[in-house]
Amino acid sequence: MRRVPLAILVLSILGWADSSLDARRDAALKAVNACIRRNEVSSRECKKLNANLQTLIDVYNHGDKTVLPILFKFTYLTEFYGDALLSDPEWFLTAMSELPERNQKDIAIGVAGGLYGVRTRERFDTIRALLKNIPSSAPIKKISELCLGDFERQNASFFLSYFPPQTFTSRAADFQLRWYSADMYALGERPLWPASEHETTYRLTYLPAFSDPTVITLIASPGGEWRIAIKAIGKDRETTTLEGTAPMSREQVTRFLGLLDRAHFWTMPTELPTAGTDGAEWIMEGTEGGKYRAVVRWCPDIERQSDEQTAFAEAGRLLFELAGHRHGRGC
Repeated sequence: MRRVPLAILVLSILGWADSSLDARRDAALKAVNACIRRNEVSSRECKKLNANLQTLIDVYNHGDKTVLPILFKFTYLTEFYGDALLSDPEWFLTAMSELPERNQKDIAIGVAGGLYGVRTRERFDTIRALLKNIPSSAPIKKISELCLGDFERQNASFFLSYFPPQTFTSRAADFQLRWYSADMYALGERPLWPASEHETTYRLTYLPAFSDPTVITLIASPGGEWRIAIKAIGKDRETTTLEGTAPMSREQVTRFLGLLDRAHFWTMPTELPTAGTDGAEWIMEGTEGGKYRAVVRWCPDIERQSDEQTAFAEAGRLLFELAGHRHGRGC
């Protein structure tokens, strides 16, 4: 029996492997495209969508980058986007820059880890450094800056400490910290913690489920004068709009502080165990004489609650009123 030379055997095996991979790619592409055309997750073509997408990811990782445009259509593939960016930044960002602007934004948010952000500080530091170090002269500089902006917004808790450690202790604490920090950063707000000995500030960050976040800040100057300002995130999620700033009278400030006293703001629990899925989060922060306090409530006073909860809700609504934006009894 004649022996087949080892080199020929190896080449034959590699050729068969490449052929098999190409066949798997073609089958996966056909099924994914059929699913996209049907636009029905329950359809026959979509039942193996995740498996087919994983096949395309495997194909990409083996060097076939022609499948990237189809993978760009599934913006929840956040882990893959980050890996692909790290493995070949120029290819990934160039392909991304060829998409329509709306789709570029979707991919940028995917690179940032989506709603939850990236998993670890190490991954955050690695991707952030890569994006920041793209040379200014590079054709991909503009798209890298788009990615960097969303990346820092979604992961602001990795480099800004808006709250003291262990402020939130529920099972959702990590998600809360990431969510609140991302929106506060997007609003252009700085951390109030640690508190200055010489600064007195109260800030309400209002995070609704179905509209844009708003922040209202009441601050005392060294001379004792008070001013209030209100900002909101623009519809493009890229800008903040200063909707107004105005001086406050001593009577107005006294009324607000009286409501916080009724609520026992400085000693009330930071958070309560109950929360809803819609509505809004109200984050009230205060600094005075070097002290810092944060209290978070979901839809305070939307139902019958304690006197303290009612006073807390009235204090928040009063800030809206003083800023020129009346807030009704709803959440």
